[in-house]
Amino acid sequence: MSSPVHVEWDENVGVITIDRPDQLNALTTEVNNLIFDHLTQLEEVGVTAIILETTGDRAFVAGADLKEIHGMPDREFEAYQKNARKTNDYIREHPALVVAAVDGLAYGGGCELALVSDVVVADESAEFAVPEVKLGLVPGGGATQRLPDVVGPKKAKEMLTTGKPISATEAKECGFVTRLVETGSANEAAQDLATEVTKNAPLAVQEAKRLVNSSRNTPMETGLSYEQEVTFTLYNTEDTQEGIDAFINDREPSFEGR
Repeated sequence: MSSPVHVEWDENVGVITIDRPDQLNALTTEVNNLIFDHLTQLEEVGVTAIILETTGDRAFVAGADLKEIHGMPDREFEAYQKNARKTNDYIREHPALVVAAVDGLAYGGGCELALVSDVVVADESAEFAVPEVKLGLVPGGGATQRLPDVVGPKKAKEMLTTGKPISATEAKECGFVTRLVETGSANEAAQDLATEVTKNAPLAVQEAKRLVNSSRNTPMETGLSYEQEVTFTLYNTEDTQEGIDAFINDREPSFEGR
């Protein structure tokens, strides 16, 4: 039986693919565990960027697999939710830049996967929703806490309390979607973006992500000081000296991640 999640990588870019098109790529305990394991594997490999994509043309991820959670004992349901949160937290804190390639439905847990990704490339068919209220629940993977930072508290409350989807165009206007592309081209556009990122110094990419993530809970003055400390540290790396020398001599830099 084939795995529901695949991983591959080259020197700089990893690709994690959820492959359950007949189930609209719905999330199960196994899927969440495999995503986490592949993220760990790609951290060990040391890629600079990761693309999170899915198969089929109907859904990115349509949410949790309700057949799995239906009738779960309380403790199993709690474990399921904590497991999903662990995977989402890892995406946000992963040293690589994570790019979600979204086409079709990104509902519930799928919306949360996009939400914790660093960049969201969506095609025009994409829809984003957090419809858990229609099941008598609220999101358990972070949407109530993270969505307001992205779309604003009022829009977040509307989405969370109505459960209605927003289009890719509206998601772009809200700041949820980073790049909006033609239907059927999200994966290719995500690959182009990842390639663009990997042309830069890996340590600088990692620190840029980390600094932005930490800014949410850091006072401005503290954050500015931390930013300068990171800049001073990076200045002493071989990559920075290579980048400056390449710029002065009008050539392409060759970064080594040190």
